[in-house]
Amino acid sequence: MPRTSLYWICQIFGWGIYTVVLLALIYVFGGADVITTDILLVQAIIYIALLLFSHFYKIYIQRKKWRELRLGKAVPRAILGAFITTLAAQTFIHIVLHVIAPLFEPLGIQSFNWMSFLGYVFNVFVIMSLWTAIYLGVVFSRKNRKDEIEKLELRAALQEAELAILKNQVNPHFLFNALNNIRSLILSDPDRARTMVTHISELLRYSIQFNAAEKVSLQQELDIVKDYLQLESIQFNDRLSYEFEIEEEALNVKIPPMAIQLLVENAIKHGISQLATGGNIDIKANLIEGHLKIQVSNEGQLKKTTKREGIGLKNLIERLQILFGQFAELKVENSNPETVTATLKIPLS
Repeated sequence: MPRTSLYWICQIFGWGIYTVVLLALIYVFGGADVITTDILLVQAIIYIALLLFSHFYKIYIQRKKWRELRLGKAVPRAILGAFITTLAAQTFIHIVLHVIAPLFEPLGIQSFNWMSFLGYVFNVFVIMSLWTAIYLGVVFSRKNRKDEIEKLELRAALQEAELAILKNQVNPHFLFNALNNIRSLILSDPDRARTMVTHISELLRYSIQFNAAEKVSLQQELDIVKDYLQLESIQFNDRLSYEFEIEEEALNVKIPPMAIQLLVENAIKHGISQLATGGNIDIKANLIEGHLKIQVSNEGQLKKTTKREGIGLKNLIERLQILFGQFAELKVENSNPETVTATLKIPLS
């Protein structure tokens, strides 16, 4: 059943039960003779007023986003809101009963007095507080359930990321080429061969150690990207060059693991490897307008028929949505007639 329909069913029946209880109390303490047409009309006015004013209160709660607050901050606001709503509802009810209704036909009810008014306010405030507790209880329960689901989705996305990384980033083909290069360098250039072994070791260690984490620092991610680029530049026979332009204040910002790695691998696979002369990759990161902005640029051009969004990038987009919602952004585009740029924006809070 849709939530809106369920809400209105609860509203109508909940305040209906309250009205029936009031009529039952009138009957118990006053007898059947007290249940007149005027009394039924009064209870109908009270029912409609409380139904509408509680709904207006619910709209106010939604607009002020109290559902996003912690319980300690939401409770005082909820109590004050319930009191103000009660006061407004009772004022409206008494104006209808003692000012507007007598203009048409006097009702057979007691005249207005402040003690009765305050008594009604107190009684309805208790009920409105109960209504608020039930409403916010349901809302917070749903929010907690949603958070749990998102955690499970994130865990699943991270597991998919691990498989994608093992299949695409640290794949057998890449390792095979790297090991072949090492074998050829062992005799001719032992120092360079040792360096390659170190880079492969760091790359594998990072994949195992940080792949299951939700976030890593930009510094940690850049360290592994440098290892990856060192290996790729050797395999490209120095036809691959790269430059880093990183703002120092951005190094501690947390990002999803293998995020930049995926963008760099994408740039090499779909850009640099397609050029006979190779090319350059520029990696920039800076803080701007409450976001960490990361750009990975390479020579080449996107083709309309080319599908740049592989398994790795799709997985990264899913992780960004789970971790940061609509506040994160990833796009790949032709930044000028000779360059493709992947831009990743991650909120700082």
